[in-house]
Amino acid sequence: MKLGALFALLLAACNDGGPFNPDAGFPAFDVTIKGVELRANSSAAVASGNVFTVLLSDQPNACQQYGHFPARTWTTLTLTIAASTEVPTVGTVVPQVATPGPGQVVGTLVKATADQPPSASLGAQDGTVTWKSNTDFSVTIVSTDVGFAGTTDRLKVGGFTVPPCTPQ
Repeated sequence: MKLGALFALLLAACNDGGPFNPDAGFPAFDVTIKGVELRANSSAAVASGNVFTVLLSDQPNACQQYGHFPARTWTTLTLTIAASTEVPTVGTVVPQVATPGPGQVVGTLVKATADQPPSASLGAQDGTVTWKSNTDFSVTIVSTDVGFAGTTDRLKVGGFTVPPCTPQ
């Protein structure tokens, strides 16, 4: 699947300008990577076999972003993580591939506005993500240390659970 099509499926938003979603499942945080600011205040995890897609978003409800087109400007970090045999699972960040292999993580930070190409798209380049899959299909992010291409900025957050999402 082409990277642009993946963005359209994963990172679309329906922002009604509503308040912070108290059911988002994680504490809000701010991070700036190569000038792209992500004020993450919601999250969602979508399981597909042994691969989880984790969305960390500035939108009120990250689950609503999955599979919809944006109505405004939004910023979302997508981590696609493939399970391995370790518990908790430690995944190595690899540069952009269509589907990560066991124990690998692929990530992208995107800022976009409806009906326009992304104004910023940064691919994760290196680092690690430690997570635990839960029986309710949520994902606990134990820690992240993710570097992005073209910058020394890193994403270092952890200690939160991302609730499951069923795409509509």
